[in-house]
Amino acid sequence: MSPWQLRAALLLQQVDRVEVLALRCSGYAVQVIAADGRAQALLPTAGGRLWPSLSALKVRLRGCGVRRILLLERQTHDEIIGRPSLHAADPGMPMPL
Repeated sequence: MSPWQLRAALLLQQVDRVEVLALRCSGYAVQVIAADGRAQALLPTAGGRLWPSLSALKVRLRGCGVRRILLLERQTHDEIIGRPSLHAADPGMPMPL
């Protein structure tokens, strides 16, 4: 999905939520979840699969009309430093833009 396709889907109210997945030391991946449950990746315009910075990504999403994202992490800080992992899945952190 491109940024202009995201903007059009938002105008047509076809988007349920936008999830940003923080990948350790790699960047950020964006999943656009449609109202019917389908998920599509939002790819950077410069190519590649990941967005390098959260601040630039937030500016781009705000420009597309996104007003709130859900920030997710695959690994928590505790898991990275060797503490036991949580038994429940991370619900994510809602962030207004």
